[in-house]
Amino acid sequence: MKKSRFPTPNPSPRGDRRTIYVSDPSSIAIRYLPDPTTEDSLRNWVDDLADAGTDTFIQEAYTQGWTTYWRTDEYEYDARPQHKRFIPLLDSGVQPLQILLDQSHRRGMEFLAGIRVNDNHGHISVEQGVGAGSGFLTDNPQFHVTDIAGETSLGSFLDFTYPEVRGYVASVVKHLLDNFDVDGIELCFRDQAYFPYGTERERYAEMTEFIRSVHDLVSQASRSRNRRLILGARVYATVDLCQDQGLDIEDWVTNGIIDYLAPSDIMYLSVNEPIDEFGEITVGTDCMLYPAIMPHSSARRIRFFDNQPLNLNQKRAAAQNFYAAGADGLSFYNHFMAIDWAPFYPMALHEMNELSEPDRVKQSGRNYVFEPMLGGQGIFEVAGMTTKGRPAPERIVLKREIGSAGKFRFRICEDLADVRYASLLFRAYNMTDHDEIRVSLNGQVIEYPNLKFRSATVPTHLPATSVKASSQSSNLVDHEKRIDQKAGADKSSHSSAGLSPVPTVPDSFTTGWFHLTKPPTNFGDNYLEVSLVSTDPNAKEDIVIEEIEVDVIP
Repeated sequence: MKKSRFPTPNPSPRGDRRTIYVSDPSSIAIRYLPDPTTEDSLRNWVDDLADAGTDTFIQEAYTQGWTTYWRTDEYEYDARPQHKRFIPLLDSGVQPLQILLDQSHRRGMEFLAGIRVNDNHGHISVEQGVGAGSGFLTDNPQFHVTDIAGETSLGSFLDFTYPEVRGYVASVVKHLLDNFDVDGIELCFRDQAYFPYGTERERYAEMTEFIRSVHDLVSQASRSRNRRLILGARVYATVDLCQDQGLDIEDWVTNGIIDYLAPSDIMYLSVNEPIDEFGEITVGTDCMLYPAIMPHSSARRIRFFDNQPLNLNQKRAAAQNFYAAGADGLSFYNHFMAIDWAPFYPMALHEMNELSEPDRVKQSGRNYVFEPMLGGQGIFEVAGMTTKGRPAPERIVLKREIGSAGKFRFRICEDLADVRYASLLFRAYNMTDHDEIRVSLNGQVIEYPNLKFRSATVPTHLPATSVKASSQSSNLVDHEKRIDQKAGADKSSHSSAGLSPVPTVPDSFTTGWFHLTKPPTNFGDNYLEVSLVSTDPNAKEDIVIEEIEVDVIP
């Protein structure tokens, strides 16, 4: 078996591109730009991105068959209300995309046009009264993917089995390259389907043919301009999930069809998922790797904290893992969530600079959050997008039986011999003061006084190799304080798919924590092991541990 090169304690990013900022078709238009949008407001936005250390700015310029930020007689302009703010500029003969491009070049930034290969927002545009997309999408049902995983579909998806579909999307790329002096193209794969369900891995050749056709267009533009343009691919967060959707990314990389991969979830930071698999594919090639920094860690935390994005310490933790997995830089996607939270834009943009180099990341605190990424996001569960092609969420379930046990894998690419202090906490839902557990890390038992709990009562005894939920009185305060907004349904599920409210986590939980040292902590994957020594005779619900946090102070 070939020895893995990742994660590595000595990351060495390649090239000069460290930070990519991706603007999706609508979010900045809705949340940041004025209505009507002016040329000055567009240039000021680009200046903010440049001041924050952005190397590459990507404006997604095609989605659902529509053009965004530009207009032409060849294709339909985006009909959604948020894109009407650009019409005064367009009517005056000014293409907003050209303004973004010009100002990016003026500020020394690379500028790419982004292409949504398919897009799962059709259900939203239908609610807005403008249909699922352009006429090419809506008037050609024979080109739609009709066999889709899950109970519901989030939109109308083009089936890339058909050469007409591949040719149409490639023609949009050609039009952009012919009419705008962009530095390249990013193809965005983030959606529910590209091929009929169950046939995806049989369709590698068709999708690779499409990618190669775009590569050829980019190469032709490079020759005509006498400078090298690039082609990137934003793909799913795991290699298996890419392959399950018909994306043969290893072939694209090894055959030099693309210049970079940007593995990404839709909204959540994949801190515990195998990004190093992408590192293994790209190392030794000319293809760069830019994993995505996303705004949230899980669907339910969005509800707990009312959409508050992850803080800089939490993003540093992800960056630490990503660089160790072979990343050459980071891609920032859906970063617009920070617009609503202090310190607001443009201040919030400057975290990109903080995360731009492995050495800078190591200089400040890091907070790793491990929890069920899609837990509570009902829309993905009914759409068949929860577990397909990705590792199952880590979870320990202790049945109310003596000896019940479980393991939780968590990845921290940290050499704890080089830090001042590190600690781990876990939340045990339904655990009471009368439960007794045994806790180990990588096979080494964690004993009192290192292992502590927050609880309300004092135990009558304290075995050496296990600790009750309540520790000694000198270490006690009440239960851990957490924001609990009692949020109801996931709004995106309830309003757009008619789903019932999604239940939240149990109200009762006990928090345990302990100091982390080396040993037993590993650089990379670690295993928290918990077993039930004695059980509260009055408790009925299983003890569930599905949240771990690790804090590191350098």
